[in-house]
Amino acid sequence: MAVLAEAQLVELGPLVYATIAYFLLFYTFMMFQSFTKFYLLVTAKRNKEEKGPSLRELKYGSNKKGLNLLSDRTFLNLFEQSVPFLSSVWLYGLVCDAGFAATLAYFYMAVRLTYPFVFRLGPPFIFFCTGPNYVVIAYCLFSAGFKIAAL
Repeated sequence: MAVLAEAQLVELGPLVYATIAYFLLFYTFMMFQSFTKFYLLVTAKRNKEEKGPSLRELKYGSNKKGLNLLSDRTFLNLFEQSVPFLSSVWLYGLVCDAGFAATLAYFYMAVRLTYPFVFRLGPPFIFFCTGPNYVVIAYCLFSAGFKIAAL
């Protein structure tokens, strides 16, 4: 039996779907990171490099450049921001407006999709991705906090 009334569940529906979409993005970036390691390993063997990197070196070693670094940073930056993002967007959705929280979540994900592209460009372009994401997190936290403080 659900703790919330059916009307409340309907209101939270868009945010639930946005959260599911976020986890699809999360696992897509995680698979990209993992796939990249195997791709680089196979490519090194196909090119018959004298001593190509081992899978262990690609995953954990100092061979962090190019596609290897890109895939790591794409997933790890998303991972690093997962708790602040999900906590803040749900807090906002529960306290302020679940529908707009879903909109903010989709905006966050759309901007996050640019990360692999802007990462390659480096600073200051990377901030075109991370900056708006930080703004979404801050907006959600402060809006929820101010609403509760005003009660």
